[in-house]
Amino acid sequence: MLRSLVGSEMCIRDRVSTQSTGDRVAAMAKPVLWERDEDARRTTNGEHPPSAGSLGNNTRGAVMPTGFHHIALVCKNMGQTIKFYEGALGMKLRAVYPMHGIKGAKHCFLEAGNGNEISFVEFTDPKPSTNPPSFFTVWPEGSHHHMAYRCETLEQLHKLRSQVKAYGVPITKVVDHDFIHSCYFTDPSGFNLEITCTLRGYTEEEFQPDVIFRSIQPGENDHAASDKHGNNVTEDPKAKAKL
Repeated sequence: MLRSLVGSEMCIRDRVSTQSTGDRVAAMAKPVLWERDEDARRTTNGEHPPSAGSLGNNTRGAVMPTGFHHIALVCKNMGQTIKFYEGALGMKLRAVYPMHGIKGAKHCFLEAGNGNEISFVEFTDPKPSTNPPSFFTVWPEGSHHHMAYRCETLEQLHKLRSQVKAYGVPITKVVDHDFIHSCYFTDPSGFNLEITCTLRGYTEEEFQPDVIFRSIQPGENDHAASDKHGNNVTEDPKAKAKL
């Protein structure tokens, strides 16, 4: 069942307090199907309200995880990696030790916020990377494409972007994807990173199950009017207020 526009407006106002009235009205233009963490907010010990699977069958398990405990990535240089994530993204090293059961490997964990941790593994003699050099090219199956870190407000997003830029890392301007605002950069190992802020819940535009079973047609990957990847960048809310 579709959410009412009144409920959507309240959610948007609470989550993105730095938006102008016009921005909020634009974000409300489409009825919201559900918000992020829809079921997570209603679970007890991971047990969620009964529901069918998304593809129309009753195969959904009754218990879901509470979130990511950690995601482990292979880095080129652990020292440079820790300095980057602490200096550019403000994280904190919480653990580092010889990796259990894997010869020549070291393992570290950094606090990433909201109970999540990002983990890195460095090998003494690693295999060369096979990842493509560009975010916007075809990638091999089983590869890591990008990692997105969440900001609660647009003000936090812009502050974090400024911090990454001040660290000396090339980073895109903030791009308006309609339901989220994001910017992109890479870490010392070449992993594609994103920092993003949610403006509204998912609508029918973001929920198209038929895509699962068919090939993408020419033109479907063209950016929407609100998604220009650089052309319709947003301004720092504080800077905009001074105009």
